[in-house]
Amino acid sequence: CTSSREMLSVSDIKKVHSLLGEPLDESDVPAMLEFFKASVESDLVVTFDMFMSWWSQLHDSSADPDGYYSQERYRQRFKVLQSRLKDPNIARISSAAEGDETSRRFRIHFFLDDQPLSPWHDVPLKNSDGSYNFICEIPKWTRKKFEIATGEAMNPIKQDVKNGVLREYKWGDMLFNYGAFPQTWEDPKEISEETGCPGDNDPIDVIELGTRQRPTGSITRVKVVGVIAMIDSEETDWKILAIALDDDRAPNIHDLADLDAHMPGATAALTHWLRMYKTAEGKGENRFGFGGKPQGAAVATRIVEETHEAWRRLVAESSGAGSMKRVGSSTL
Repeated sequence: CTSSREMLSVSDIKKVHSLLGEPLDESDVPAMLEFFKASVESDLVVTFDMFMSWWSQLHDSSADPDGYYSQERYRQRFKVLQSRLKDPNIARISSAAEGDETSRRFRIHFFLDDQPLSPWHDVPLKNSDGSYNFICEIPKWTRKKFEIATGEAMNPIKQDVKNGVLREYKWGDMLFNYGAFPQTWEDPKEISEETGCPGDNDPIDVIELGTRQRPTGSITRVKVVGVIAMIDSEETDWKILAIALDDDRAPNIHDLADLDAHMPGATAALTHWLRMYKTAEGKGENRFGFGGKPQGAAVATRIVEETHEAWRRLVAESSGAGSMKRVGSSTL
């Protein structure tokens, strides 16, 4: 809409929610059609006031005597939308799935104004407010090993395959949202002073510690609070600890000490999970730098910036050699 007098359709409202990472349930659609007196989803009958009235009805507290669930649902949805729209460039990015999720052909592609983009190379690392953009690959409480396909054109998200079989974590579901920061790279030619091992040739991994499950392919503004220096197969595999800015705990968590105070036992549980998860596949335990102790925000931020500079070198060298797996140019 370009003015408050223009009309939307039920289909438009569904698209807006999907683009913002808050898709409507199909069970909501018949009620929407009836409320807006629309015959089909494409009827342009929804004014702004009508939408707000429907929104209030959707979150009616009559089925929730103490008001907690409905109010919390509304508040959390609003915070997600607010966070998503904070950076206008990020708000223009959408994603779309292709193929059967149970097949090796499944991909999640990214778009900016309907033009394909690479989540690795085209999504900015940071926002104007200093926050970082977290791209979720594996939602918390799930175990399918989705990852950014660094070797494919436009770098969609796919499920990792080993010996022809789609990979899942056998140790158990993720305790956290897991993904990566865009425009970063752990250089396999660089030996880390902290671990004595080279980088793992991937974007830097991020563990988002908020309470909300983030969908695969979602982009969320986060703050960096710490880092775990994991060593996997004699390669440095940094795990940045972050928390979404729209999480209830975010205003009180700025560093590792705050994380331990407000989420007691979290860093110990994370370290144990990372140490042990490969033993379920018959492999040995992972090792860690810094004597196995997570480090705070200052160290974590330095590591992120170092991997960002490594990514810059990678792009410059790969563009010159014609080996960059990306079609088109950055638009952000």
